Amino acid sequence: MAGFGLVRRFPGLAGLLAAQTISPLGDAMATTALILHVQRTTGSATAVGLLLFAQAIPPLAAPLAGVIADRYSPGRLLSVGWLAQAVLTGLLALLLPPLGALLAVVFVLALVGTPLSAAVGRCIPAVVADDDLVAANALRSAVGELGTVLGPPLAGLLFAVSGTRLVLGLDALTFLVVVPLALRLPTLARDTDGRVRSSFVRDARDGLAFVWRTPYVLAVAVGFWIVVLFSAPDDLILPFLATVTFKAGPVAVGVLLAAASAGLLTGLPLVSPAGRRLGVTGAIVAGFAVMAAGNLLTAAAPWLMAAFAAQMLRGLAIPLADSHVTTYLQRSTPPQMLGRVLANVYGGVGVAAAAGYLLGGPVLDATSPRTAFVIVGCGGLAGAAVTAVLLRKARRRPDTGPR
Repeated sequence: MAGFGLVRRFPGLAGLLAAQTISPLGDAMATTALILHVQRTTGSATAVGLLLFAQAIPPLAAPLAGVIADRYSPGRLLSVGWLAQAVLTGLLALLLPPLGALLAVVFVLALVGTPLSAAVGRCIPAVVADDDLVAANALRSAVGELGTVLGPPLAGLLFAVSGTRLVLGLDALTFLVVVPLALRLPTLARDTDGRVRSSFVRDARDGLAFVWRTPYVLAVAVGFWIVVLFSAPDDLILPFLATVTFKAGPVAVGVLLAAASAGLLTGLPLVSPAGRRLGVTGAIVAGFAVMAAGNLLTAAAPWLMAAFAAQMLRGLAIPLADSHVTTYLQRSTPPQMLGRVLANVYGGVGVAAAAGYLLGGPVLDATSPRTAFVIVGCGGLAGAAVTAVLLRKARRRPDTGPR
């Protein structure tokens, strides 16, 4: 109900949220179908890890992607990006190439999408008041995860009935549906201070320098990257936990992959009250710690539904951490630099996730799903502790950001 009130007070938020609901539904379905396709055709955790690695590594281009997000109108950028992704996904559905070519297309799809998230993040402070930033960011995460809740089990069902092509075709359709919504987004003013526009490379360097030289931004970024490095492989491990440990089928894989997203939606009403009680940085650290605890409990789960409940617990903490990280960056970054900072921080998240997938596959092949979850859970707790230490040190600097 609070979300509906936010949309009523800020109509510009409605189209943004609609697009962030529809497109992730198709993306979650496509990712689940591709995981199942690669798992079925290769039987290798390393191959599945390579698929997720190809999807996660394009954020290495985040410094340049952030410049694109800062320079171009969000509506135009999003519409062009979604059209390109529709074409690529449609080709993937028609051709369904062997593993090497499939990984290449998945990589290009993710590369096209790299500047799009930063473009959306730039829009939110322009369409809501500062006091509503936490709620708006949490709502954005929640509507995106709504598709992720529905997408994996639906994809598992469709995959079991008709295979991969139909799921990928539906994903291409979702990209086309959201293009008109992107064209309605506000045009943001450009802040050039009367100067001649500098080169892409210099703008990209300035964005990286801001993150590196600003202690409170660097603290949040480094802590976030460490947590994601260890927590990202859970999406790789869950299909094998379902099929190897619990001897279940594709629908169960989809249900387990949706558990964290279901927890996210359940935890959404808790984000603002917890943020007020803990403060922005306290909410970030608490969110990271609970996410890690959920993975440790998954390792100990004796039944499939117990694993589902543990992943739901992990999901409860995702909006708490993510919405406060985004809000922290939006409040502490100059508007003309925001696209680059968001792209660099979340690009680093993508790189950390890619490294986690790349390492997680061989670790899973060499051990077991339960052992792998113990490793990622312990690593996540260590990441939360590092985040707390870095934020404490940043507070001692004279340019400390919002708390």
